[in-house]
Amino acid sequence: MKKSIVTTLYALFMFGLAVGLKAQTDDFTVKFSGFVKTDAFFDTRQMEALREGHISLWPSPKKLDDANGGLLNGEDLNDRANFHILSIQTRAAAKVDGPGIFGGRTSGYVEAEFLGSTEATINSLRLRHAYVDLDFEKIQIRAGQFWHPLFSTDNFPNVISFNTGIPFIPFNRAPQIKVTGKFGNMKPFFAISSQRDFASKGPAGTSPQYLRNSGVPELSAGFNYYTPDVSFGLAAATTSILPNAAYTIGAKSYKNDDQLRTVSVSGNFRVAIDKFQIKLMGNYAQNNPDFLMIGGFGVKSMSDITHTYEYTPITSVSGWLELMYKDAWEYGVVAGLSQNLGASDDMTTNIVYGSGLDIDKVIKVYPRIAYNFNKTKLGLEVEYSSAYYGDIISQNNKKVENAEAVNNLRVLLAFYVFF
Repeated sequence: MKKSIVTTLYALFMFGLAVGLKAQTDDFTVKFSGFVKTDAFFDTRQMEALREGHISLWPSPKKLDDANGGLLNGEDLNDRANFHILSIQTRAAAKVDGPGIFGGRTSGYVEAEFLGSTEATINSLRLRHAYVDLDFEKIQIRAGQFWHPLFSTDNFPNVISFNTGIPFIPFNRAPQIKVTGKFGNMKPFFAISSQRDFASKGPAGTSPQYLRNSGVPELSAGFNYYTPDVSFGLAAATTSILPNAAYTIGAKSYKNDDQLRTVSVSGNFRVAIDKFQIKLMGNYAQNNPDFLMIGGFGVKSMSDITHTYEYTPITSVSGWLELMYKDAWEYGVVAGLSQNLGASDDMTTNIVYGSGLDIDKVIKVYPRIAYNFNKTKLGLEVEYSSAYYGDIISQNNKKVENAEAVNNLRVLLAFYVFF
C-alpha cells in the first residue's frame, strides 16, 4: 500500500511539475497540494461503516447467536471490539489557473484520494473533486464534481474522523452545474446535478440509474452569507427518481413512468469570536441515503390493473452543534441527533428501500483535542454513538417502534502532514 501511495504521489507531482513548467509559456499556473494522513481507531462494538470501518455510520444492531434458539439470553455477535489502522484518506490535488474567457477568469481543480470507489477497491485512487470554474464580476459558473449544493463548505463539523459528522450532514459529492451570484457577502445559487459515487437506493440496489431514468436532474437553490466572523446559509433541493422502469406480473412486463418526488432542506449558522467558534446546522431530508443519512422510500401501493406504483418518502430530521477553540492547540466538541420521522403515508405493502429503516434515532458526541505545528497535525478524538433499533418501517407501522439503544465508543488517533 505504501509503495502504491508513494508511486502515485510521485506521478502526480511530476505531472504537476511538467504542466507547471509548460504553463509558464501558455499563461497557466498550477499549484499542487494535499496531505498524508494515518488513522488508528478502536471500537468497543461492531459498526455499520464504509471502507473497513474508516467511515463510521452508526453502531451495528444486536445479532443474537443460536444459543437457546436465539432467545434474549443468546450472545450478541456484534458485541465485539474492533481495531484498525488506515492511511487511505491520504489525498493529492492540483489547481490550474487559466488565461480567462469572455472577460472572466478560468480555473480548474482536481483532487483524488486512496479510498477507492467500493470496498473491493480500497487503497486504489478515486476521483474526489474535478471541476471547471468560470469567474465573472457578478457570477461564477462551476461545472464538474464537487460537494452537493446542500453541503455548506463554509460550515461543517471540524471532527477528526473522516465521517465529517455523518449522518447529521448532507454528505454527498455530485456532478453538477452550479451558478453562484456575487453580491458582496451574499451569494445566491442555483444548480442542477446528477448522481455518481453517492446514489439512491432502490429495487436494483444502490445506483444512479433511478435519477437518470427519470430524465430530470436534481434541482437545488439557496444562498450563503459569509464574513470572517459570521456566516449562514439556507438551501433546498428537489429530486425525482424512477424506481421501477417496468411493472412486472409473472412473465409479463409493462412500461412504467411512476416517479417519486422529494424535497430536502438544509440551514446552517456560524459565529467566530476571536479564536472561539460556534457552528450549527439543521436538515430536513426525504429519501436521502445518497447523503449517508437515515431515510428512503416505501411502495405505498401497486396495481395489477393499471400497472402503476405509488411511493411514499421516508423522512428524517437531523442537526448538529459544535463548540471549538482553535489555535496551535485545538479543542472542540460536536454533538448531533438524527431522528427518523417514518413514512409520510400509510402503505399497503411491506416494500421499503433505504438506510436505517429500523432505526428510530442516532445520537453522537465527539470531543477532541489536536495540535497544529507548521505542516503537521496530531489529533485525538472520542466518538460516542448510540443507535435506537426497533421494528422496521412497514404497512403495519409507519414509524420505527419498540426501539432499544445499542452503543459504541470509538477512540481515534490521527497523524497528518500537509503539503
